[in-house]
Amino acid sequence: MTYLTRMNKGRRVAGRRVTQRGSVVVNFAIAAFVIIVAVLGTEIGVYSFQKRELQKAADLAALSGAVRLQPDSCVAGEAMARSNAAENLAHLAHLAPVTTDVACGRWVRPAEGAPETEDGLVSVGPDDNYDALRVTLTALYDSILPAFSNLSLEAKAVAQMDGPQASFTVGSGVARLNAGALNQLLSLLLGTNVTLSLADYEGLANTNVNLLGLAKALGLAVGTYDELAAADLDVGELLSGTVGLLPRDSVDPAVGVALNALNVLLDLGVPLEQLSLAVLKTASQNGLLSLDLDTRDPSTALDTDVSVLNLLLVGLQVANASDDPSFVSGAINVPLQPLANVGVRAKVIEPPSIGVGPPGYTASGRARTAAHTAVVRVYLNTQVLTPAGGDSLLDVNLLGLARVKLAAPAGQVVNLPIYAEVAPGEAVLESVSCRASQNGHEVTLGVTPGLAHVYLGHIPDAFENRSTRWANLQKDRFKLLNLNLDASLLGVPLLNVPVNLTARLDFSVPRNGAVTRQEVTFDYDPEEPRSTQNLTASVGSQRHLGASIADAIAAGLLDVELDTSGLSLGGADLALLSNIIDGLGNSLGDLLNGVLALLNPVLAPVLTLLDGVLLGPLLEALGLQLGYADVQLMSASCDASAKLVH
Repeated sequence: MTYLTRMNKGRRVAGRRVTQRGSVVVNFAIAAFVIIVAVLGTEIGVYSFQKRELQKAADLAALSGAVRLQPDSCVAGEAMARSNAAENLAHLAHLAPVTTDVACGRWVRPAEGAPETEDGLVSVGPDDNYDALRVTLTALYDSILPAFSNLSLEAKAVAQMDGPQASFTVGSGVARLNAGALNQLLSLLLGTNVTLSLADYEGLANTNVNLLGLAKALGLAVGTYDELAAADLDVGELLSGTVGLLPRDSVDPAVGVALNALNVLLDLGVPLEQLSLAVLKTASQNGLLSLDLDTRDPSTALDTDVSVLNLLLVGLQVANASDDPSFVSGAINVPLQPLANVGVRAKVIEPPSIGVGPPGYTASGRARTAAHTAVVRVYLNTQVLTPAGGDSLLDVNLLGLARVKLAAPAGQVVNLPIYAEVAPGEAVLESVSCRASQNGHEVTLGVTPGLAHVYLGHIPDAFENRSTRWANLQKDRFKLLNLNLDASLLGVPLLNVPVNLTARLDFSVPRNGAVTRQEVTFDYDPEEPRSTQNLTASVGSQRHLGASIADAIAAGLLDVELDTSGLSLGGADLALLSNIIDGLGNSLGDLLNGVLALLNPVLAPVLTLLDGVLLGPLLEALGLQLGYADVQLMSASCDASAKLVH
């Protein structure tokens, strides 16, 4: 028993030693694992730290370089990016050596679902400007473990320049607020009677709305240029979206007035959903906005403010430039009693556009941001009553044998068909100067008025054939007066018949056909109400329609012709009839003088009325601005900074 007991004790001691040795191995394995995990964790932490520091250096270098980009040059931007990267990398000596690569271009938002590696930087074309810069930093990883000594780090950042920009219109018809004219204009464009007050229009003009906010409120996709070009809406959505966006609790009283006016228009009972329009003006479509085509992120250009009145009027004209809805007649009557009546018909051939974007020009010389006036074709059917008493206009003695007299019967109604069209004028955004010492910005626009065309006569397809240019339209003469022709031979009466005096008048304003570009500079303070700032200007030599017609007639441009096609002498000698006609033709100068002497006392006050308070402001509001153009600055921003886009 004793022996066995000793044997068992020996076995227990040996087993305990084996167990102790096993415990040491396990503990060592655990400790080794912990050490390895700690070392690897430290390695990963160091790697992440170095990667983060390198990325921070790339971000700062890209941002600093982007703000130094020039539209046509990358030199200053690249130099600044490299300098900034070197300065920041000096604090990361353990990462040396570091390779710095800088690339410039323009940024295009990657398509939905594009790979994460797609940074959006593309090369600059001949009509593009530099607006983005990419910095790529590559370094060897400073590892703790030799096994990771060959690892490299890479950090990439793309920054895009956010430059100054402005929004403006030209020839929009709101530079001079006139309630009567604007009511007539809206009545033309909406096909119903509109009776807003001057205070309503002032409220609409002095209330701004943010275009990007409006697009989001309407649910429009504007992430890419193609999406914006495809976006459309109707006038009802435009008005209701604006109403929904304007704050109800604004301290600015103009906002409340604008809200009431918009609700009045929405409650007119007009089917506004039939008036559709595209958002973006392109080469193939009319649109509300003319954006800088170099802007690859449309939301950047849309982040600007425009006047609600400009938005309303331009939107309606864009909608009316398409085929007329059945409820829009495009015609109104303007009574000018007791002298005349004028029927006004108008058609938007090409609508105006709101210019939104940055200043300057592309490498090819194209303006980055421009706005255009409307091309509006106007027809004035003017009815004038001649004096009550008849008048002898011509008394010609032909070789002492024949005598011809022309006289105008008393009390005729003379129809003067007046057509007018103004070719598109243009305003381009030349510069936006950011003044750090003041809150305001200095904005310079280059403005070119459109060449105006006026025609007295008939243009049969003026409104049906809108695609035909003015110069190619068929233009016919019109009947100016009914005359009585009294002819006698050797004192013996031959005939007493009515004949027609036809005429035409075709001229341009200015008459030499030349328009001159001028620069206009505005001081804009975003902190001040629009109503307290001078944000409108006129460029060119302002002429009125009636005065221009009177001057053209006085200059001898009225072309008159006696229509003798209905003359008949029965069995009389046709050669004698020919002599009479030739004699009348040779005397047309005297005849014209007689006609003008008869009509001038009547026409002069009527032509003056065309430029008066009843009709003149309406024509201006339509965009019929002869020899001049009104330009209006709506907003300007001067945030010359950069943002990271990748």
